Amino acid sequence: MSAENVHVLRGAYEAFARQDVPAVMATFDESIEWSAPDSLPFGGTYRGHDGVGGFFGQLPQYWQNLVVEPDEFIDGGETIVVVAHVHGTGAAGAYDQRHLHLWRMRDGKAVRFTEWSDTANALEALGR
Repeated sequence: MSAENVHVLRGAYEAFARQDVPAVMATFDESIEWSAPDSLPFGGTYRGHDGVGGFFGQLPQYWQNLVVEPDEFIDGGETIVVVAHVHGTGAAGAYDQRHLHLWRMRDGKAVRFTEWSDTANALEALGR
């Protein structure tokens, strides 16, 4: 199942790159829990498809463009770590850095996502 979990997540990142949010959401369990750093204006914990859909829906308020490119998938079976290159443009300028994404999988679906990044860098690009 481990390689299948990586395959599912690769597909989710590819769907996000083409802005196909319904395809991204299809890789998530109905009870997914999504956590972004609290210090960001869109940070916090979101639950379920409605909550995570709301998270995605607010990103264009903050980023004129946002690109998330996975560089490495570290396969731990039901736990997958993704090292990602994230870049884009906020109200005050460019944003470019690495993120760590921790995924928990169950039965081929993502049930939990936690993101770590340099939030000071993001806030600077957002003009905050």
